[in-house]
Amino acid sequence: MKTFILLSAVLALAAAGTVQPSLYTKVSSAGRLNVILELPQVIGIAESSPVLSGLSRQAKAVALVNMLTDLTSTSQAPYITLAQQLGIKYEQFWASNIVLLENITVDQLSAFASTAVGSFELREEYTAMVDPIVHSVNTNVSERQGNQWGVDMIRAPDAWTTTQGEGIVVAIMDTGVNLGHEALSTNYAGAWRDPYYNTPGPTDQHGHGSHCAGSILGTTNGIGVAPAAKWIACRGLNHLGSGSEAALTTCAQFMLTSNPIPNVVSNSWGGAGGSSWYNAQISAWRAAGIIPVFAIGNSGCTCRTAGSPGDQPNLISVGSTTDEDVISCYSSRGDPDLAVKKPEVSAPGQMIVSAGTLADNYVTMSGTSMACPHTAGAIALILAANPTYTFDQVLSLLQSTTTQQPLRPFDRRCGISGTEDYPNNVYGHGRIDVGAAIAAASVLRA
Repeated sequence: MKTFILLSAVLALAAAGTVQPSLYTKVSSAGRLNVILELPQVIGIAESSPVLSGLSRQAKAVALVNMLTDLTSTSQAPYITLAQQLGIKYEQFWASNIVLLENITVDQLSAFASTAVGSFELREEYTAMVDPIVHSVNTNVSERQGNQWGVDMIRAPDAWTTTQGEGIVVAIMDTGVNLGHEALSTNYAGAWRDPYYNTPGPTDQHGHGSHCAGSILGTTNGIGVAPAAKWIACRGLNHLGSGSEAALTTCAQFMLTSNPIPNVVSNSWGGAGGSSWYNAQISAWRAAGIIPVFAIGNSGCTCRTAGSPGDQPNLISVGSTTDEDVISCYSSRGDPDLAVKKPEVSAPGQMIVSAGTLADNYVTMSGTSMACPHTAGAIALILAANPTYTFDQVLSLLQSTTTQQPLRPFDRRCGISGTEDYPNNVYGHGRIDVGAAIAAASVLRA
């Protein structure tokens, strides 16, 4: 009963229903268009519930899902009735309080928009893409010895004397994962979802997701930061590397209901900056004890180029560095007019060798897409060594143990912290050093 009273209060405070100004034109031009019905978010009610405190991760996720399902079902009910009356096909979601209205016509849009049911926004469905790949070539790893340079640069081998990621599950939300690759076949934890093609098991025609997975926990040719960790995956992006809001929200929900539930979700995708459309989904992960990691984007090197969701709060965003340990020219920068510095940290992302789409091939790619999984792997190592660590503790440890390179005058113009060069909107707090992070955590425990 208290939940429904709180929900009523949220709805009463919200503004009246609105329609995205350009939506009529777009629907009219296309004839039919998928439209998102966005209702007042309820994640804040669930987050503040005392029911979640003291629960294990698994129990907390179950309780959270139940609360969100109940809250969004009640909120969406009158709109579902209206959609049925108008003959509109729809799909309901609970990780974010949204409904997908499928193939809506102008007449249906007008009828829906004219309703006095309550507060809502009708807008075009968001489309995200893989963080654009700057460089991609097949690589002969037989010519390489030992670990890949990025793995060594962040000093993962130093952390391996303590842990290689045992007991930690990392989720990859991308174009899929090549389960048949030699570097990824032995550490699959058994959970997979495919909103696009409904494949029974993990596949990846595109290759981007497999490359990211390899950098996180690949077990061969020194490609993985946390080779003893396990992985699950959801195909949030299709074979062309494009992702719909509905599919990405389906994947967000999968992370909260999968068996096992991941400790970390690695996201090397995004779109134009300044968009909060995925914030509720990310908050749901956070409430369940899942750490979200996002690429900041490849639109640098000027200021205000950070992409969403990476530029949003409540997550860890990552910029890209080179094998010379300086920021990559393409790595997106944050906004100097904002108090929050983006990205939070940086990691190796240029000319990274990792898993391909065949059974034993390796590919070189560059981008903040490659920096993000290095950081996700580092977080897996930190959590394996410190199982009770929260998001805030992990982030603080990453940021306090970085390597910090001198800034160029141009980079200072993107925003620094007072008179100090760090943190800034280029490197964040610096390039991660997981060897130092594990050592620092060990000292704190002593």
